[in-house]
Amino acid sequence: MEAKSRRRLIFLGVFFLLVVCYLAIRLYYLQVVENVAWAHQAVNQRSDGLALYRQRGAILDYQGNPLTGRDHRPYLAIFPALLTTEEQKAIRPLLAADQVWREGDECSPVTIAEPSAALLRYVSERPMTGVTFCTVPLRYGIKPIAHHLLGYVHPASGKGLAGLEAVYENDLASGQMINLAVMTDALRRPIPGLGWRYQEETGTRPGSNLVLTLDLALQSKVEELLDAARVRKGAVVIMEVGTGKVRAMASRPVFDPYAPQQSLQDPDRPLQNRALTAYPPGPLLNPIIMAAALESGKFHPEQIFYDTEAGHGLVTMTQAFAYACPAVFREVVSALGGKSVSAMAKNCGFGTATGWEIPGEESGSGITVTPVQIAAAFQVVACNGNYYPPVVVEGLQGADGKAEPLVSAGSSPGRPALAGSTVVALQEMLEANVLYGTGQQAQIRQGVAGLGGTVISGQARDDAEAHSWFGGYAPVAAPRFVGVIFLEDVPDRADAAATLFAAIMGECLGR
Repeated sequence: MEAKSRRRLIFLGVFFLLVVCYLAIRLYYLQVVENVAWAHQAVNQRSDGLALYRQRGAILDYQGNPLTGRDHRPYLAIFPALLTTEEQKAIRPLLAADQVWREGDECSPVTIAEPSAALLRYVSERPMTGVTFCTVPLRYGIKPIAHHLLGYVHPASGKGLAGLEAVYENDLASGQMINLAVMTDALRRPIPGLGWRYQEETGTRPGSNLVLTLDLALQSKVEELLDAARVRKGAVVIMEVGTGKVRAMASRPVFDPYAPQQSLQDPDRPLQNRALTAYPPGPLLNPIIMAAALESGKFHPEQIFYDTEAGHGLVTMTQAFAYACPAVFREVVSALGGKSVSAMAKNCGFGTATGWEIPGEESGSGITVTPVQIAAAFQVVACNGNYYPPVVVEGLQGADGKAEPLVSAGSSPGRPALAGSTVVALQEMLEANVLYGTGQQAQIRQGVAGLGGTVISGQARDDAEAHSWFGGYAPVAAPRFVGVIFLEDVPDRADAAATLFAAIMGECLGR
C-alpha cells in the first residue's frame, strides 16, 4: 500500500513538473519569440489609424541612391473623433466641400494635401489632439528623373503600367500599407506620451528593390542640360565602355507620371521613349559602311577617292569619312552590295532589341535604328572591337538592402565583332571627324572621337523633318563613356546634337 502511494506521488510530481515546464516554455514563446507581433496587435487594438499609402519597392541607381521616393508631399490629417465639439465647429467652415466629414462619420479621418491659409493659421495657433501634419513620399520626383525608363503606376491600385514599373511589377509590388495612427484608450482618449506615429501592417510581403545601372548624379545633370538646351523632342544615352551599362538615359518631351492620360492626345507623343524608338540613322550609318568595306579586304584607310559633290577633290577614305562625302560612300556601298552593309549592321547590334522587355521598345530595321543601338555600336569601336549588349538593370535586392543578396541581372561578356585593324582605322576616322571634319562642335578638352549630322525624314515635302544626330566616345586616349544625342525635328540646328554632346560628355568626365 505504501509503495502504491509512493508511485502516485511520483506520478503527480512528474505531471505537475511537465505542466510547469509547458507553462514556462509557453511563457517564453509569448514573451520572447512572439513579443513583437503581440506588441503590434496590442498597439493596433488601441489606435485610430489613417491609411496613407501602399509601400512599394524602391528603384535605385547602381550606388544605391533612390530614383523613386526622393521627394515628399506634406498633408494635414484630421481625426474628427478626437476633436472637441467646439473644435469641430471651428474647423468645418475652413474646409472645402469635398474635405468635410459627414455628420455621424466622425470616426473617418480626413487628409488634406493643400490646406487653405486660414486652416493652416487656425491649427498652428491652436494645437489640437485630432490634427497633425504628416508627409507622404512621392513615387516620382518633382523634377523628371528617367521618367520614360521608370514608367508609372496606376494612381489608385499602385500597379505598374509602363516602363520598368510594369516589367518588374511582381518584384516591386508590396502588400504593406503605411498608416498614420494615434494611440487611444478604450474611451478613444489619446494616451499621454504616445502621440502620433507611422505604422506598417505586419504579415504582408514587402516589395523588392530594383537596382539599375543608372548614375543618379549624371542622370540629373543630363536632364538639366536637356532643359537648358530647350530640347523639345529627342533623347540622350550615356553608356559605360566595356560593360554596356547605361549610366544615363533621358527622353523629351516629359510627361506627368501622375496623370499620363493627359499626354495621350499630345501630337509630340510625350509618353514615347525616344531612346528606344527607331529612326533613320543618316550619317551615323557611315561607320557601319566603312567597317564593312575594311572587313571585306577591298578597301584600306589610305585609299584615294575623288569627291565629285562636296568639292574636296582627291581624298583618302579617312578624309572622306571626316568630311562625310556622300559620293564616296555611295561608291563604297555600290562596290560592297547592300547585303554586306546589312550584315555588318546586324553584327554591331542594329535591329536587335535590348531584351529589357519595356513596352513600346522598337527593334528597328534595315533603315531605322534606336539611340540605344547606336550607342552599343559605337562601343564596339571604343572597346577594341567587342560588342556588349546594352544593360540597364543590375538586379534585385530586399527592401532593406540586407535581407537577401543582390541577384545580378549582369552584363553579358563581350562578343568579338570587328578585327583589330578595322577598329584602329575606324578610331582614326572618328577622331578625324571631330578634329577637322563635320563634328568639330563636339570637341572637349579630353578629346572626342565621334560623328554627327542631319537626316531628313518624311515621305513628302510637307511632312519632312530634319533630325540631328551625334554619337561618339571620350576620352580618346582611354575611352570611358559612349554618348548618343538624338534631336528630333530641328531643321535650323544642324550642329545642335554635337554641341549638346560636348556639354554632356564634359560632365561625364569632369565628375
